[in-house]
Amino acid sequence: MRDLGVYFGTFAPCHVGHFEQIVRAKRENRRAVVIVSGYDGDRGDLAGMSLVNRTKSMRELLKDDDNVTVRKLDETYIPKYPAGWQPWLELLAAHISEGGGEFNSVTFYVGEDEYIEPLNTYFKAKWPERDIVITRVDRRITGISGTSIRENPIFNWDYVTRPFRRFFVQNVLIIGTASTGKTTLTRDLARRYSTSYSLEYSREYQTERQVKDDELDIKDLQAIGIGQYEVNRKHIHSPGTRKVFFADTDVMTTKLYSKIYLSDEDYAKIAPVFDFYISQQTWALILLLPPTTTYVNDGFRDMSQADTDSRNKMHQMFLDELEQHGLMEKTVVLQGESFQEKYEEAHRLVDELLAEGKDN
Repeated sequence: MRDLGVYFGTFAPCHVGHFEQIVRAKRENRRAVVIVSGYDGDRGDLAGMSLVNRTKSMRELLKDDDNVTVRKLDETYIPKYPAGWQPWLELLAAHISEGGGEFNSVTFYVGEDEYIEPLNTYFKAKWPERDIVITRVDRRITGISGTSIRENPIFNWDYVTRPFRRFFVQNVLIIGTASTGKTTLTRDLARRYSTSYSLEYSREYQTERQVKDDELDIKDLQAIGIGQYEVNRKHIHSPGTRKVFFADTDVMTTKLYSKIYLSDEDYAKIAPVFDFYISQQTWALILLLPPTTTYVNDGFRDMSQADTDSRNKMHQMFLDELEQHGLMEKTVVLQGESFQEKYEEAHRLVDELLAEGKDN
C-alpha cells in the first residue's frame, strides 16, 4: 500500500463519480487528501456554490473519515488557467504537505490528460526523494458530470452527494394571513412530494414561554424571526429534504407582525435586522394565500367585518413587503375558491418548478 492519495477538483457539486475516486484514493493509500479548488466567480460560484461553501460541504461529507483530509485551494489571486500552472502547482504542493502528514509515496488521481505532464514534471523535481505516480481515472464510469448536474440538478438528484444537495433544493414559501389554510397546505404538499417542511416557530416559542400575542415585545419578536430563519435553514439542509422544501412562514411574516405589535420606535430598531435575514433567504416560489375564506375541517366559518378588514389589510402588507424585496416575480396569489382548488393549483406550480426532474 502506498502512503498518500491526492484527489483534486472544483466539486461543483461533488457527485457519486467523485466519491468513488475518493474511496479509491483512501483505499489504495494509507490516507488521502481531497483538495477543493476554485476562485471567485468560477463555474461553481456562478451556480450558487462558492469555494468556501463547497469546501464546507466536502468536509461535512467526509467528517467521520479519519483517513481523509479536506483542503481548500483558492485560485482567486493567481493567473487563470492555462497561465497559472506554476503558482497553482506551488499551492497544491503546500496543501499536500500541510494535509498529508508524513509520506514517502504519493499518487495523484486525475480525470484529464492535461494534468499528467505538469504534475509529473513539477513534483518529481520538487520531491525527488519521493515516489510520484499519476493515475488517470475513467470519468465515464458513472456517466454523469458536474456540468450535467448544474444544467438539470433535479433530474440528476440521486447522483449528487447529500451535503451538496442543499445547493439545488427548490425552496417554496407559503404565506398568508391567519386561518387561510397555509399550514394544512404546507403539510399536504410536503407529504405529496415526500420531503420535509417547517411550521411557524412563533407557535412553539409562545407555547414554551407562555407568551400571548399582545404580550410580545421586541426581544420576543426578534427571537421568533431569527428562530424561524434557523428552522427553515435546518430543514433545507436536512437529509429528509428531497428536491423541494416547503416553509410555512418566514422572517417576512414576523416583520409584519412586529409592525403591528411594536411601537414605531421599536419597529424602526428591529426592521433592519429582519431585512438582513430576509435577504439571506432564497425562494424559488412563493405561494400567497388570500384571506377570502376561512377553512375549518372542509367547512366554512363566518368572519366579522373587523376580522375581514384586518386580514385584508394584512394581505396588502404582504404584497407591499414582497414588492419591497423584489419578490413579486416569484410570487403567485392562489386563486382557488376551495381549499382543494388551492391545493391543486399549488401542486401544478410545484410540478412546473421541478419540470423534467419530477418523479411523482
